[in-house]
Amino acid sequence: MSTRKMFALFKRELKDIFRDKKTLIMMIVVPLLLYPLLIIGMTLILNAVNASRMDATYKVAFVGVEEETAAALEAIADDKTRIDYVIERTDADDPGQALKDEEIHAYVTVEQADGQDRYEVHYLSAWDDSVTAADVMMDVLYNYREDVRKERAEQYQLNEKEILYPVTYELADASSAEESVGNYLGMFIPFLVITSICLGAIYPAIDVTAGERERGTLETLLTLPVTNFEMIMSKFLAVSIIASISAVLNICSLGGAFIFMFSFIGGTAAGGMKLEIATFIPAILFMLLVVIFFALFVTAVSMCTCIFAKSFKEANNYVTPVLLLFMFGGYSAMLPDLELTNVTAAIPIINMTMMMKGLFNFEYNYALFGIVLLSNVVYSVLTIMILARLYNSESILFAEGFTNIRIFTKRSEMKKGALAGIGDVVLLLCLVLLVLFYIGSFAAVKWGIYGVMVQQLLILLLPLAYAWYIKSDMKRMFSLRMPKPSAVISAVFLFAGAFLCNLILAGVISVFFRESAQNVEETFAGLFDAPFAVILLITAFLPAVGEELLFRGFTFTAIRQKCRPLTTILLVSALFGLYHMSIVRFVTTAFLGVFLALLVEKSGSIFPGMLFHFLINAAADIISVYEEPMAKYFPILTKESLSIIEVAGILVVGAVCICIGWFFL
Repeated sequence: MSTRKMFALFKRELKDIFRDKKTLIMMIVVPLLLYPLLIIGMTLILNAVNASRMDATYKVAFVGVEEETAAALEAIADDKTRIDYVIERTDADDPGQALKDEEIHAYVTVEQADGQDRYEVHYLSAWDDSVTAADVMMDVLYNYREDVRKERAEQYQLNEKEILYPVTYELADASSAEESVGNYLGMFIPFLVITSICLGAIYPAIDVTAGERERGTLETLLTLPVTNFEMIMSKFLAVSIIASISAVLNICSLGGAFIFMFSFIGGTAAGGMKLEIATFIPAILFMLLVVIFFALFVTAVSMCTCIFAKSFKEANNYVTPVLLLFMFGGYSAMLPDLELTNVTAAIPIINMTMMMKGLFNFEYNYALFGIVLLSNVVYSVLTIMILARLYNSESILFAEGFTNIRIFTKRSEMKKGALAGIGDVVLLLCLVLLVLFYIGSFAAVKWGIYGVMVQQLLILLLPLAYAWYIKSDMKRMFSLRMPKPSAVISAVFLFAGAFLCNLILAGVISVFFRESAQNVEETFAGLFDAPFAVILLITAFLPAVGEELLFRGFTFTAIRQKCRPLTTILLVSALFGLYHMSIVRFVTTAFLGVFLALLVEKSGSIFPGMLFHFLINAAADIISVYEEPMAKYFPILTKESLSIIEVAGILVVGAVCICIGWFFL
């Protein structure tokens, strides 16, 4: 790798990025102008609104209230030491109609109930001024009640405090003003910072990938006497620097805006405590380092996504879900029970969010911070390696992207026997998720286990219907070939080995994600109330057929046309794990997905994978339904905890079975 060539390319990429108006707007205009204007403007507007409300006059009518009481209420409302707002007593013949016509803001009625005067404040919740008037009148009535209490206590010569207030209580906040404000800032600052990094990285990432293709300059770049790795690293470094600059500008801009806001309100926090802004400087400085590491990861992910697009517009469509995913991770700072731990420190996006939240809460756990920074470096390197592989693939660089979705072509113009493309896979998977969400969820709630059967039938029918509509070769698309006997034997042995190894893997994962594992168990607990034959049909046979047709049939064949076998196997297995939408099940199902993909790749038939899938699900059903007999005859499969010797024994047996299965395959 020539650093001189890479540096020359790097300078060229930076010049091109800085010439782009969109990048400059997102990098400079948004952080330096928009955020301060929003925060400062909101502060000034809220203060102006509060001031105007305090200066406004609110008309209130009294209905059935004695004159003496009405005069007392007026006196309280006029006392600026007790009430800050202006209340004007108004007469109304029909107060209800006058309120609806917005001629008055509220009216008060009174009635006798159990020897007490019961007042009601009538208002319009859809009218802000009416809501304010109602709140003020509630304060007036509260003060009036306190006055009446005091008068009656004196009338009966009672000790007011002893009789009316025998118990007193108050809150004593042990947190400093800085800690209180830091906790508040830590909930939404990570979201703003992550969003700003994404916006700073996305537009230059689009420009150096899809922009190059749209301008027709990518081919010229590939003819230069440089390696693809040098070219991609120069692009990556240029975009990372832009993203980092954008994030730093955003942090400085937000910091300046908040300093103005606090100085405007007198440098105090809620409750009137004095706030020392300098206390937050270490957290802000450390966060500047944090965002640089995170910018590397965001840049790599954005470029990996945009490389599939042919145009700037298409890249925007692809990168929008990525932006939403990062923003969703930023929202995790608002979850009260989520903290930075050994586990969350290794989860992408969430680890950075929790780390920034911890910084503003003055929690400096440097060991966990190290895990966060190291994990982001690892994720960035892995993503860069994927990006480099993508740039080495001409079929991806010069492909038609996801726009070539066959289902959008007139069926009469479709070529018979053609296979689906990657665009079709993306569309089908999205369609499956939407159908399962809207129809499958309703069916499962409505009919229980039989609703699950509806879900599985949808998964089975959708890929078949899609392939039929685009006139695909069904035999090739779904690998519908008779397998050799050796492939069937291989599936049985691989099932045994993978099932045993998966038991240990699931146990390890459940230790780190205990709550998620319990949720999975509770979800499946309600599925075993039907006859065992029905359970086997719905939770073992139908998923084995439907999910294999979707993932190892349609998805595998489409991706296999563009990617190498190993890449295809890993990608389809990851999609299979994500499809189950659970942290615990992602790892275990992705692990099993590797064996399923290997079976279809090596045997050329989908049926051994279906057999493997059925046996895995059937074994889980048997253990769940016949828990007591299994605990009696096969206790090692049902134990909650295993000794090291038992774990080693299971892994050895599992490895032997996998080796035998691989031999037959």
